[in-house]
Amino acid sequence: MTLYEFMLTHQDVYELTVWDKDYDVEIYYYPNFVNPSNEWDEAMCKIAKKLTVVTGYWGWDKGGVTANLSEVIERNLNNGVFEDLFIENDLNSIMRDINAIFAGYVSEKWMNDFAKSLK
Repeated sequence: MTLYEFMLTHQDVYELTVWDKDYDVEIYYYPNFVNPSNEWDEAMCKIAKKLTVVTGYWGWDKGGVTANLSEVIERNLNNGVFEDLFIENDLNSIMRDINAIFAGYVSEKWMNDFAKSLK
């Protein structure tokens, strides 16, 4: 099941925490990402469609999943776009910065370019 599919079935969760299966990272998804209204939400939605949920839980106020984010990033290291997006185009460097990226320390255009480049 993709992260997007998981979010569709759990739209009652206010905030969905997403952990990577191999790296100690934590990013956040919100129900409005399944119906994007701006460029940032569109990028988050595209990324959610590329991630596979490994494990998941949910409660009345929050939920969380473990997903294969680092696997998807590793698969795309040589996609021709990452070289322009990242100063250091290697998995460890990208995963070290991924919390800040998903927290909004990049532009909407950058995030959309990143999302569109994922295969």
